[in-house]
Amino acid sequence: MKCRLLKSLLAKLAVSTVVAVGLTGVPAMAAEPVKIAVTNWADVLAVANVAKYVLENDLKQPVQFVQADIGIQYQGVARGDLDIMVGGWLPVTHATYYAKYKNDLDDVGIIYTGGKNGWAVPAYVPESELSSIADLSKPEVKSKLNGTIQGIEPGGGLMQASEKTIQAYNLTGYNLQASSEAGMLAGVSRAYQSNQWVVATVWSPHWLFQKWKMRYLKDPKGTLGGEEQIHAFASKQFASKFPRADVFFKHFKLTLADVEAIEFEGNSTNDYATAAKKFVESHPEKLKAWMQQ
Repeated sequence: MKCRLLKSLLAKLAVSTVVAVGLTGVPAMAAEPVKIAVTNWADVLAVANVAKYVLENDLKQPVQFVQADIGIQYQGVARGDLDIMVGGWLPVTHATYYAKYKNDLDDVGIIYTGGKNGWAVPAYVPESELSSIADLSKPEVKSKLNGTIQGIEPGGGLMQASEKTIQAYNLTGYNLQASSEAGMLAGVSRAYQSNQWVVATVWSPHWLFQKWKMRYLKDPKGTLGGEEQIHAFASKQFASKFPRADVFFKHFKLTLADVEAIEFEGNSTNDYATAAKKFVESHPEKLKAWMQQ
């Protein structure tokens, strides 16, 4: 009796294995998900959702998003608790994190270039009064801004660079107001409603430049950095654990315009997953390039 039961169980296991693997020998859906680290930043959500759609739809590789602050992302990927992150900004924004963890990361590749950090003001703020970060030291400018720079999450590389900027330009009496991306955007929105002056820590690519007319303040000291490259950083185990996903990420390339288009659609509909799906389906040539093996 026990022998027959054992044979029956083995037979069921064999059948289930065949069903899972399929006729091609490729798993219908891998059991272990790729853990992609994300933050609620528009650029990260745009890129991560495109990657998730392609991995799940075309490679049948499940994906799990793990929300984490940027510092925790680097630490988690380096330790192998997270598999990959898609928002690594170099050479300036995340230089501190990269220096600390680079020996335990696999730089899978550059997803897109042209990233930029900076401080921006609404276009209705006269350039004759405020065109450069140095102009913030003018008493009349400081008064109109209530001595405040609207920031984002305190752990972000942009905030670290902003603290150095305040020191470099000797902007005494200014408060770098830590908040979040949502808080920064709310501050810009409130200012626009009443034509108030505001300086916000922002970056490109971002949909806010399509919603509002904003301009970057000149940064002659270069403390906020120049053009940035956005990398995918994976754990040292990633290539062996997820070889097909690793190959995909090595070919995964976007343009700055691509990212901003996905962001704008995702923000407008509050549905980044659908925005990513629409983008991939309307760009078959990009998908073909990403799927090279």
